[in-house]
Amino acid sequence: MKKIIYSLFLIGMICPYANLAEILKRDTMITCRNNLKTNYGTHQAPLMTVIANTQGPVLELGCGDFSTPLLHALCAPSKRFLMSAETNKSWMRFFVDLSREWHLFRWVETPKDWDTVGDNIHWSVVFVDHEPVLRRIEDIKRLRNKADIFVVHDLHLSGPYNYEPYLSTFTYRYDYNRYWVATAVVSDTVDVKKFFED
Repeated sequence: MKKIIYSLFLIGMICPYANLAEILKRDTMITCRNNLKTNYGTHQAPLMTVIANTQGPVLELGCGDFSTPLLHALCAPSKRFLMSAETNKSWMRFFVDLSREWHLFRWVETPKDWDTVGDNIHWSVVFVDHEPVLRRIEDIKRLRNKADIFVVHDLHLSGPYNYEPYLSTFTYRYDYNRYWVATAVVSDTVDVKKFFED
């Protein structure tokens, strides 16, 4: 399953008109490239891989064009519970058409309101890509005992976002650094590196 997801992702992102045989001939890993200036979507491959290899509720911290519709589509077949939380109400309106009984949206009016987002459920996956950015590490800490796996976008901004040294305290970690705008997958209970093995 993960090889199919990677192939579909790479074909679309490298070049939508690319010859599959030419892509499959490449034997070197391309790392830290600019992803066609779509740095907002560099988390898609690791996020899809984690979703495909897990079950249970999903929490999306921060809505986006490259995550909310994708998570909705991946969760829809089984009606897997998904909650999307967002601080920017005018931005969230672009996604609320996806609202379903199994896909809930929550507007987070003030930074302090993040304190209660997701605190009443044990999450299989938490995708972290929200504002204000300094809330990200706070929410990872807050939800650490209430989540199996975190997918953390914008790893390249680890310093300004205060990701380190905290992310290094997780038992398992995989850094998806194919692109400069990298993504970390961390867990205390699941060996996430196994999701990315060939």
